[in-house]
Amino acid sequence: MSGRHAMIASADPESPQPDVLNATVPPGSIAWTPIQPITCCIPAIGHMGITDSKGYLHDWHGCPISANHPKQMLFGEPARYVRLIKFGDDADRKRWDDAIDQADNEYARHVHVMGCGHDCHSHVARVLNLLRYGGCAVHNKVELAA
Repeated sequence: MSGRHAMIASADPESPQPDVLNATVPPGSIAWTPIQPITCCIPAIGHMGITDSKGYLHDWHGCPISANHPKQMLFGEPARYVRLIKFGDDADRKRWDDAIDQADNEYARHVHVMGCGHDCHSHVARVLNLLRYGGCAVHNKVELAA
């Protein structure tokens, strides 16, 4: 197991999709957590990330992204999530993970500007656009915040 994934273990070492210990967010999901106290005043404001096919969370916050346990989001454990895909085969997993990797690499060169620039919602929207998720390639942070 690599160093950056050391907090995650697999119930079956031969499994291509290891279980994430005590994870509440399944693979192929968008996770959201509040940013307190801002979210109390403006409920649409929060922090967002996306899980890869193995359940590792990718949440961009202005720094290069490292995949983490879903409970290790920047502002705390996810309060809610939406599962977008149940992987059917290795091709589905590869396509999903490739889109996340591409967005992670692109966002490593962006400056974080919450609200009017690139932010965590923009990163997730970029992944969905690369996938043409739902037949659409124009997902955006406003849509994801709603």
